[in-house]
Amino acid sequence: MDAIATRRGAALVALLLALGLVGGFGASWALGELPRGDGAPAPVVAASPSLPVDPVPDILPDPAYPPLEPGTRLVPGEVGSGGFRMTLPVPQGWTFSENSLNEWQWRPPDQPSFGQVMRVEQVLSNRRSISWTLDRRIDELNEDEQNVTILERTDRSLHFTFVASNHLRHGFLTWLDVTGSDDAQVEIAVTGRARDADGMADLISRVAAGVSLG
Repeated sequence: MDAIATRRGAALVALLLALGLVGGFGASWALGELPRGDGAPAPVVAASPSLPVDPVPDILPDPAYPPLEPGTRLVPGEVGSGGFRMTLPVPQGWTFSENSLNEWQWRPPDQPSFGQVMRVEQVLSNRRSISWTLDRRIDELNEDEQNVTILERTDRSLHFTFVASNHLRHGFLTWLDVTGSDDAQVEIAVTGRARDADGMADLISRVAAGVSLG
């Protein structure tokens, strides 16, 4: 009697195990997760966290205005007074405006918005090296402007692009040490459109070559 009971119990256990295997197979098949018995297990790739980036804006057309060509005629100019007095060549016929005691701008007359502009500033009071000033300006551009891209960098100049009010802008910056102090004393900036880039590069180089203080 005990032997019969033992055989019946073993048979019952075997039946339950078979049903369990069939049920597991059915559940795996229904879920589409039937595991394969061959091959090495593939590693699970962790999803990389998304990083914040500036959205790419819709770029509006540039204003229809003649491009700034290399070789723009320059005439002698003078700005400031006292310790801020400075002489420099400026584009002939451009409209002059004074932003402050040590910052000045020139623009072509009657041009629409998002055209060409040249800005000159004395930065004597900062008492910082050109390399420090350049690095800090890149930080400021990334903080203040949209979609900044540095196209070219030297030890004292930058050429970059940015987006302002959905307009793609090209900017050129250079810093001068005109007294041999190793500090940045004059900052020159020219901003315009892509079609102005060659003329802007030529303009900022020629203006920088003619700056003198006092």
